[in-house]
Amino acid sequence: MNPPGGFWTDNSDGHIAGDPILEAISPKRYKIFFYCNATAFVASLAIIIILQSQLITIHAMRRHVLQTAMTLVLFGLMGAYVAGSSRKFSTSIYVFILVLLVFAYVVLHTLYVPPIIKIWWESIIGASSRPTDTPEDKDLRKRRKFLILLAILAASITYQTGISPPGGFWTDKENGHRAGYSVFRDEFRERYRVFFYFNATAFMASLAVILLLVSKRLCDKGLKCYALRACVLADLISLIGAFATGSCRKVSTSFYIILVVLAVFVYVIMQVLLLKFAKEKVNCSLLGLMFKFKAKPSEHQDSLTNHTTSTSDTDSKRTEHKWRKDLMLIGTLAITVTYQAGLLPPGGVWPDDKDGHFAGDPILHDTNLTRYKVFFYCNATAFMASMVMVILLLNNTISKYKRSLFAMKTAMILDLLGLLGAYAAGSCRKLKTSAYIFALVIAVIIYIVIHVLLSFDKVARLVKEKGEKWVQCLKRCFSCN
Repeated sequence: MNPPGGFWTDNSDGHIAGDPILEAISPKRYKIFFYCNATAFVASLAIIIILQSQLITIHAMRRHVLQTAMTLVLFGLMGAYVAGSSRKFSTSIYVFILVLLVFAYVVLHTLYVPPIIKIWWESIIGASSRPTDTPEDKDLRKRRKFLILLAILAASITYQTGISPPGGFWTDKENGHRAGYSVFRDEFRERYRVFFYFNATAFMASLAVILLLVSKRLCDKGLKCYALRACVLADLISLIGAFATGSCRKVSTSFYIILVVLAVFVYVIMQVLLLKFAKEKVNCSLLGLMFKFKAKPSEHQDSLTNHTTSTSDTDSKRTEHKWRKDLMLIGTLAITVTYQAGLLPPGGVWPDDKDGHFAGDPILHDTNLTRYKVFFYCNATAFMASMVMVILLLNNTISKYKRSLFAMKTAMILDLLGLLGAYAAGSCRKLKTSAYIFALVIAVIIYIVIHVLLSFDKVARLVKEKGEKWVQCLKRCFSCN
């Protein structure tokens, strides 16, 4: 519906208004994009139709129909992205290389591999020396649906922004620029290149994660050679890089995002190092206590304590697992909306270089600078808080400790407050129309503060006692009347 390059806005020079510009300036590239995109769309519909019936799904799985359709979808998206994300072969070569790497990996692990090549490949990646059923691998298998959700949403936003980059497209051939080419590319060439490579890497990494997780065989192979972890890490880092370069046009405005990115990585590294060091210290102290106290409790007491600790551990694990599911969903959705809003800010962008502004710059930045700054910083804070949540949840070293759950809840509150601030600043242009949203934001903040205070036992007991006294007073008043 919205092909790369945009549409003609008039009927001059032999073209018709409403026709795709890419079809006129590069017919071969447009045909590749159209057929690949249509193939991916039809294959997606076929998968949805097949999954509606359990009987059809079972037969389709046996005959590898679903696997074939899924492969068509993913490689159709790859082909459409390669054709639509750039206009020259020199800029498309990077995406071609990524597609070939993903395709080669899938072929090597699904088709027959000679023993000599298999031994050489395993000696390079060191897969054969690693056990298959480690606790980390089991934990990753449990998180497959979280990873698939993250990869699908990341692929969708990077596909859209790759086909339609921030700043839009030129719609005419005036002042030396070319119709159908990216405004961002012509106005900020170096920044556009960084954005393009980061966004393309995030898109291909997302599709690679989906391919690895959909197939059980590929997932097991990916866990052995750390391919899955590498793809997820590359996806998240590339999303951060694309957001930092595509959401603003100046180094001064990018400085805030760069600082937040550095703070996130320093925090994660510190958490990993501190928790590993703490774990070693705790293990050493426990061993010392075991050697120091030789007296053992009775078997009956030992069985009772083991039973109570196991039941309490099971309940706490269920609660923490539920929390992590909710936090993962919130974080993934927040990454999606903040990424799109950062690259396509409210109010749109200038289409030309007239009256002192530059093509591709946000209109809101020039018409209402204060409101734009509030939106930009709140949106960037929400994006990075979401990234913190997702990184903490996906990192097994951190997220299995109770201490990190508080950090994730803090990041969630910061994320939601950032979303509220960005929505209040970006959804309207006047203070009168913003009053209603500001009132809702204040109400939500008050609710969060009350909810946090009530989570403390002393405060909850005090409120309960006061509430019972007030209820008794009200009953007496009504009985007197």
